[in-house]
Amino acid sequence: MRAEGATPGQSRPADQRFPKALRLLQRREFLEVQEGGQKVPSDCLLALVKRNGRPYSRVGLTVSSKVGNAVVRARLRRVLRELFRKRRMQWPSGLDVVLVARSSAKDASFPALSRAFDGVTRKLQRLPRAETKPKEPPR
Repeated sequence: MRAEGATPGQSRPADQRFPKALRLLQRREFLEVQEGGQKVPSDCLLALVKRNGRPYSRVGLTVSSKVGNAVVRARLRRVLRELFRKRRMQWPSGLDVVLVARSSAKDASFPALSRAFDGVTRKLQRLPRAETKPKEPPR
């Protein structure tokens, strides 16, 4: 069955949803990344990165009250969520990333935040891949 308005032979657009499975939700998950993660700075963003052993990457956002009032913090979270939603396919899989907005992010425009996000993306792509353990043969 074909979706209404879909052209035959045309592939579906990339999945750009942002399901809960792709988010860090629990404080424990944030602390694990913050305590054992690698720091990846980029302009007004700081990414803390840790391998998660999953086939997909997850993101958590931290925008402290030092950055600005509730309106500013909510705007930054919306922009960062949107950037992740649109560009998450460019991130390597198997990472937990906590994106921390620095105080300079409060005055940053969307293009400036986008450049900082792309900088994080480029640095994540250069991270060494996780060592894959050889599978033990079944006994």
